[in-house]
Amino acid sequence: MRFIFEGRRLVMLGLMLAALIGFMKAAVAAPAQETGAGAQSKAQQVKAAPDYAALAALLEDPKSRAVLIKELQRLASEQPTAGSGNTTPKTSATATLASSMAVDTLSVFHTVHDGGIKALVQFNRLLHIDPASWDWSAVGENVWRMALLFVFAYGSWLLYGRLIRPVLVRLDRWSTAASARQHLLRLCLSLTLIGALGLLGLGVIFITGNFLSATLAGDSEPALWRQTLFLNAFVTLEFARLVIGLVLTPSYDGLHLFPIKADQAKFWMRRSSGLIRFLGYGLMWLVPVVERTWGIDAAQSVVWTLAVVGLIYALHTVFSQRRILRDALLPMAERHPNGMISWLLSALAHTWHLLAALYIGMVFLVGLTRPTDALPFIARATGYTFLIIAGALLLSAIVVQLLGGEVRLKEHHRKRVPLLERRLNIYLPWLVRAIRLVILLVAIALILSVWHVTNVFNWLGTNPGQQFLSAVFDVAFILLGTLFTWLVTASLIEIKLNGVSDHMPSARMQTLLALFRNVVAIALLTMAVMMVLSELGVNIGPLLAGAGVLGLAIGFGAQKLVQDVITGVFIQLENAINTGDTITVGGITGTAERLSIRSVSLRDLNGTYHIVPFSAVEVVSNYMRGYAYHKAEYRIAYRESIDEAITYLEAAFEELKADPAMRGKILEPINIPGVTELGASSVNIRVMIKTTPGDQWAVGRAYNRLVKMHFDAAGIEIPFPHTTIYFGEDKSGKAPPVYVQNLGGKPGAAG
Repeated sequence: MRFIFEGRRLVMLGLMLAALIGFMKAAVAAPAQETGAGAQSKAQQVKAAPDYAALAALLEDPKSRAVLIKELQRLASEQPTAGSGNTTPKTSATATLASSMAVDTLSVFHTVHDGGIKALVQFNRLLHIDPASWDWSAVGENVWRMALLFVFAYGSWLLYGRLIRPVLVRLDRWSTAASARQHLLRLCLSLTLIGALGLLGLGVIFITGNFLSATLAGDSEPALWRQTLFLNAFVTLEFARLVIGLVLTPSYDGLHLFPIKADQAKFWMRRSSGLIRFLGYGLMWLVPVVERTWGIDAAQSVVWTLAVVGLIYALHTVFSQRRILRDALLPMAERHPNGMISWLLSALAHTWHLLAALYIGMVFLVGLTRPTDALPFIARATGYTFLIIAGALLLSAIVVQLLGGEVRLKEHHRKRVPLLERRLNIYLPWLVRAIRLVILLVAIALILSVWHVTNVFNWLGTNPGQQFLSAVFDVAFILLGTLFTWLVTASLIEIKLNGVSDHMPSARMQTLLALFRNVVAIALLTMAVMMVLSELGVNIGPLLAGAGVLGLAIGFGAQKLVQDVITGVFIQLENAINTGDTITVGGITGTAERLSIRSVSLRDLNGTYHIVPFSAVEVVSNYMRGYAYHKAEYRIAYRESIDEAITYLEAAFEELKADPAMRGKILEPINIPGVTELGASSVNIRVMIKTTPGDQWAVGRAYNRLVKMHFDAAGIEIPFPHTTIYFGEDKSGKAPPVYVQNLGGKPGAAG
């Protein structure tokens, strides 16, 4: 919310500066209209009467003559020859953006270079002019008029400020007493009213000042022209100070647009007012008066003096305050909850003086390259810059508000598509960053265009610019389309995997869907990369051919890998293995935990994890298909009745069926084929119980327990191995006597 308030404040500041631009246009146009006829007659006089004395003085001085010769030689070298056409560098239809910017930058430096040489020549001519030839009487005749008009203007302005001070105090209290939600509204209304009162006072002073100026000038047209210039400069500059005062308001804490300390506000108000008055009165009043009184050489010398002094003063002010403003911005960056805004504030804290120096240098170049309309151009460009920055910040804040928050899906959507919310929270921040980057680039391009550094939008109208825009939009469409397709496909697969209407898909379907999702991801990524490279002008034909050759080489060098993949594809198509099945592959029995296109991962009964490549699989034994059997052979002694034993086997099965834990795992009645073998020490009877797949082992363990219990209760012997000891016999057939000792009985007892 605080970020939105700051954006609104910047928007209001931009609107104020836009009003300043319109007012300055009117103020500058007024003296031009009033003195148009006089300026035209003066220009005709200058054209009709060249300054031959200055030209003679220039040619007499060896240094000036050498400079003039070099300048003429340079102009001759730049003059186009016959048939060559205009040699002025222009941006052709096939020029790149870099070449266009280079041409614009080169023209600026050429203008500054030419202006510097011209200033040196003019200053040199000015030094060789006799001051006695100047008309000093005109200066003395008009000093008292200008002094009186100056006292009237600023005296009235100070008096008006005293009169409206109670209103400002009440507005300060009214804005301070507002709640947090109403503070911005009251602040805007208060500043608007203060601005209106300031405009009203300036308007009254301007009108009364013109009446006073006409009275003081009488019939003297030059005096009226100078006084009108002063009044226009006064109104324009004081309006600029009024706008700056509305931003800083050093004397009223409740009317601050920005959180700035009172001493800092007073410092910047004092420094900016001094610079505005120095440059404003110099360019809008002093330079025209000097030019009309003493000629163009003196005027240009004044312009260069004002520019250099103003540049030094402004740079000294900025660099003297760089630590103070940095220490004020860093705590704001640390407290701000938004990471991006915090980073921007931190970067601004360490670089604001460099940005300010760049702005001051740009203003200096503008003043030198276009001295006739420097001040209106600077004010207009500054106002538009503030509007562009405010609009960019506000638009960025709107994008963050709409797309920057964390996505929270409804509970039933999270259950059906559990990974969609996480994916959206990964992709949306990148989308927001991309949109904000576009806003930043457009804002920079607009600012460069406003300051006439280079016009990116004109270049975008050329063929290379159109191709660049087409490539950008195509790449963005490809990326967004790929991302949208992936989100839709992955979501549909997850919906199938998580079941629809409480019907879960089979294990085979889950395995195939997981593999299909991986295949789709790889295919989309490959297609997107190839299409983007094609849009960027990369010939993907050699890449595709190289990929084919590389794939062939890999196929020869990795035959096992190819065999793994091919065998794995057919195993999956034949539904031989699914995740969770108990299988035997490659001589290893265990539960399939993971299936890929190349291998199967098993965990055996000991907990060991095995990865078996499909190339090593010759036979797949799956214990989880359709049904299973508990097949076992139960042994009884030869002396037992077979029919009685079968009866007790059936009784054990009936008890097993009555067990609730086993009832659902048994599919059919017990099947007893009969005696399968007459063994060395037992009669073997086979039993088969049909069960659900994977439950044959649990059913078998439970049945074995019941069989043992029933056989024990019936006295049926389950034979176990017996050992017969043979002691041998003599020729008569009698066995030798055997000595037997009872170690466990009582002493003397017979063994």
